[in-house]
Amino acid sequence: MGKKKEPDYEAELVQEYEHWEYLKEYGGSDPFYDDATNMNLTRNHIIYARKQLEEQYGQDFNKYPEIYFRELPPEVERGYVARSGEIRDRAAEVLDTYLSDANFQYLLCNREHLDKKEAEKISIDNVLKYVSGLAAALKKDDLITMRRHVLGPESYQEAFAECAEKVKHMISEKKAEPSAQIKGCQMTLFQMGLETGLSR
Repeated sequence: MGKKKEPDYEAELVQEYEHWEYLKEYGGSDPFYDDATNMNLTRNHIIYARKQLEEQYGQDFNKYPEIYFRELPPEVERGYVARSGEIRDRAAEVLDTYLSDANFQYLLCNREHLDKKEAEKISIDNVLKYVSGLAAALKKDDLITMRRHVLGPESYQEAFAECAEKVKHMISEKKAEPSAQIKGCQMTLFQMGLETGLSR
């Protein structure tokens, strides 16, 4: 067996400092945690690599890489999300896109044609909640939820399309006429809390 390669703590420090700066300016794509959480985790990686260098070189500071002497990044207060203003603006645009999506509108107007078992089988209520959830996130200023939609609105729209096809198939099998009553759809939008996205 070959000799195990020693960790390159200098390279790790360079990488972790760059990652911390990137998160600070541009933010990450973590679907559940704010940038502060990941920035502080990266800070802990920096602390660990520095300690490893201290164990390796002790008091012989001439052997320490220059990056070791760089100032330790500060701890970041919980809740920080980079480019928050941009995320809010883009999330509002995404919500409008969802609301005008033909498949979403179809689901909204035809939900009443499904019984409880059918609705549960295709998870239509969960799909509809993608939109009401984004509307609620805008209202509560939940940047993490907003960012999920901003970074991947296409996946949610694909879910609308897939669910709509399933509903069409179910309705076709029952020989029911699809509902197209705009008044009913508007009431459902109101009940879902989506008026928050329409009244900006």
